[in-house]
Amino acid sequence: MSATAGVFLEAGDFALGRCPECRREVLTYPDDDGGSPGVRRCLHCDERLAGELRWVDVGDLENLGYVIDSGEVTSGGCSTCATGCIVRPGGSKRSE
Repeated sequence: MSATAGVFLEAGDFALGRCPECRREVLTYPDDDGGSPGVRRCLHCDERLAGELRWVDVGDLENLGYVIDSGEVTSGGCSTCATGCIVRPGGSKRSE
């Protein structure tokens, strides 16, 4: 486990923090939009996080409930429709 952003970029570690809004440990991302250096936000709800971070390797993410997606298409869509679904920008769905 690493403790600095430099090691994060080199080793591929991921920062986890406790989100008060989600009420659980979540993946975080750096707030680079004019925020203070070192500020991290919840990947799920964008809540600003305070407190210590825990750094984990990519291999630990599945044990924490995250799915690692290779990005490869393995089927024709979701299991709820016969023709396949696609996700449009803005979160709207349209069947084709």
